[in-house]
Amino acid sequence: MLHFNKKTEYALLAIEHMIGKEGQELPVTSSREISNSCHIPFPLLAKVMQKLAAHGVIRAFQGTKGGYILAKRPADITVAHIVEIFDGPFAVAECFNGEKITCPQWDGCHIKGPFYELNHKIYNLLAQTTVADLASKPLGMAAQEPL
Repeated sequence: MLHFNKKTEYALLAIEHMIGKEGQELPVTSSREISNSCHIPFPLLAKVMQKLAAHGVIRAFQGTKGGYILAKRPADITVAHIVEIFDGPFAVAECFNGEKITCPQWDGCHIKGPFYELNHKIYNLLAQTTVADLASKPLGMAAQEPL
């Protein structure tokens, strides 16, 4: 099954929460606030936030009113970028992860072409989808049954 790891999911939830605070007088959001609001374990969220800050997605502010704000506009943050921060290069199969190909079936593989195309299509979808797109979907869209 193709899925993102928990850190990627938590990062997207945290960013969505931060988008909801934009335009407010105090748009700075603490990790504790996000943890409580999104039901994310605080220690893991703290690590996620540090990594997002290290990659320039969010900015950290110290002090009693410290916390985080988005460092970029939501429309400029792609889902692909967040996935790559936490999951590494996107690949639907090991043979497309950018490392040396060690698959013993590679030379005779008849599905590597279609898989390459599938990998490319999925990556492009993630690269074209921004966190602003995710945050703008109606609640009913997110609550649909999984495929």
